[in-house]
Amino acid sequence: MTLRIELIDDLKKLSSEDIAQINRLAPHPFLCWEWMGSWLEAFAASYQPFVLIVREGNETVGVAPWCLERRTAGGRTIVFIGSGKACTDHLTLSVAPQHRHSVCETIAGWLAGSDGRTRWDMIELIGVDAVDETIAALAQSMQSVSLPFERTEGDPCYAVSLPSSWDEYIHLRSKSGRREIRQSLKSIDEGTISLVRIETTDELERYWPDFIALHQKRRDDAGTSNCFEYPHFEQFLRTAAARLLRSGHLQFLIAFAESKPICAHFAIADDHAWYFYQSGMDPEMSHLRPGLSVFCHAIRESIQSGRTVFDMMRGDEPYKLRWRAEPVATQQLRAFSPTGRAQVHKQVRQTGITFKNLVKHSLGVGTPRT
Repeated sequence: MTLRIELIDDLKKLSSEDIAQINRLAPHPFLCWEWMGSWLEAFAASYQPFVLIVREGNETVGVAPWCLERRTAGGRTIVFIGSGKACTDHLTLSVAPQHRHSVCETIAGWLAGSDGRTRWDMIELIGVDAVDETIAALAQSMQSVSLPFERTEGDPCYAVSLPSSWDEYIHLRSKSGRREIRQSLKSIDEGTISLVRIETTDELERYWPDFIALHQKRRDDAGTSNCFEYPHFEQFLRTAAARLLRSGHLQFLIAFAESKPICAHFAIADDHAWYFYQSGMDPEMSHLRPGLSVFCHAIRESIQSGRTVFDMMRGDEPYKLRWRAEPVATQQLRAFSPTGRAQVHKQVRQTGITFKNLVKHSLGVGTPRT
């Protein structure tokens, strides 16, 4: 049966059945509508839905979870839902494996064809795993319709491959690492630090301000900005948290000591992986090392629950290596529409990059690149 594409450029066009089928195809929670819909609602002033739903008859067999951002240099730019400050990782198309190539061919054909080519100027896909088979199939299909992707290396993610037992994980650590784990868990197991797991909407409402305050304290202590300073980010994450709680994907822990909150751990999980997304800590309680304690607890729980990956997401913070995390390579991909308008934007963008690199070179920073 022939595949057809439906463009969703208004959230009102999405039915409850559409959302159910999107969630059915999603390979992980960040591509479920609880996350994506919350992001689109919060950032509606800056991004317009550009979701491509690929159907075979009445069945949804593929989804390109995209949106449209209007940029001065790039024009109408297709990006993944969840891009920007949300910094969502492992972004891809949601598609059943048996339909991978046909779905990618259909999407590429639509983007290059008369129905799609005038609706966009640039595609910029960030947060994509370097070994993603679906994106590789899309790139091949784009090449076949003369819309080749430009590829660059992205910032790596870091993840721990979990063994089948907690004892095995401890054995993999160094002698000092094993001692650190035992001391950290002792604080929780003996009650020096108590943990509250957010399990109800009322608890989420109650402890949310503590989470934000702890995150801000941690960032202020480090002298860096925090994500909640950005417009609409809190609205997005708060809405997503409530929806993920209802769907069973939220893993939200608050640690207490001396009757006050001292650490927060915000994660999203499925049967396969625990995705550590955000945290916070009171620097005045750093002598208790609550971050280490909660991290140990989360890894132990992940192993005991049968998960195989503890994902620390994007960023090369040094602390990740102490947990035996390995880098996961990512890539960024860009393509331009064949329309004259898009080619003008391409030249403007490339000229801007060349000028920026020349300025850096004149200041002795790096080497000029085209």
